[in-house]
Amino acid sequence: METITLPSAQATLDRLEGHLVAAGAEGELAFGLLSRLLTEPAIWGDDVIMLLGMEGDEPSALVMRTGRHPALIVGFRDEAEIDYAQFVRAMRSRQMSPTSVNGAARCSIPFAAAWHGETGVETRTLRDLRAFELHALRPPRAPGGAARAVAAADTDLLLRWCTAFVQDIGEELTSIEAQATVARFESRQDMLVWVVDDEPVAMAAINRRTPFSSCVAWVYTPPEHRRHGYASAVVAALSQRELDAGAQWCSLFTDLANPTSNHIYAELGYEPRCDYRHIELRWIDEGGAP
Repeated sequence: METITLPSAQATLDRLEGHLVAAGAEGELAFGLLSRLLTEPAIWGDDVIMLLGMEGDEPSALVMRTGRHPALIVGFRDEAEIDYAQFVRAMRSRQMSPTSVNGAARCSIPFAAAWHGETGVETRTLRDLRAFELHALRPPRAPGGAARAVAAADTDLLLRWCTAFVQDIGEELTSIEAQATVARFESRQDMLVWVVDDEPVAMAAINRRTPFSSCVAWVYTPPEHRRHGYASAVVAALSQRELDAGAQWCSLFTDLANPTSNHIYAELGYEPRCDYRHIELRWIDEGGAP
């Protein structure tokens, strides 16, 4: 396998757009990150790399690193035919030692194993996710209330909810990151809240888009409002809005450890596409290299 460094997000999409589209929700995360780089080229500074593995004239896999995000792998052929060690060597030759890898489990698991084989780094599963696709919505029973776009008056509430959402999934969000996230959702009208008697009770947002799809994320209901169907209702409203606006499909990622959310989204018409595994690379010292 030959490994090629692609010079830009546009160059990557020029080569791989058709392959990423064909991969559906398996390739949507990479496609969404590349699309964001087109509109915000400085968002992750210089800490961006795109490596393409080629077998003859055909792409084998794409590995991306964007800022603090995991090294993301997308496979375009049978996972057993990909030379993961070659990607590891290519990244290490560029002094890149990621703290985790992510991607469809069929590729992220052998990719992490290659890091272990090449460097001795320890690996640990952080999260198992399921990627879903929605092509036609099955509307849920209305729980009462209605969806509306967020407004400036919601900012303080959304800051608390976004922070609580990230804590619920075992991650961290700084106050600066929370402010930037909420500001982005408000400015682009990319978040809806479900409102009952003028009180917001749940939220959902579009985390990223491609020319073909929209990714639904940041689905949160505070504990005192759970078990009323509000999350299903706001996700349904947001998903239908995106389909009506021209998205061919919506994607959504769920935690496999939460069977409730997997069931809820399946009832809305979201169909599983693949499982993702996010794997930590635990380096021997604190400097990021063994």
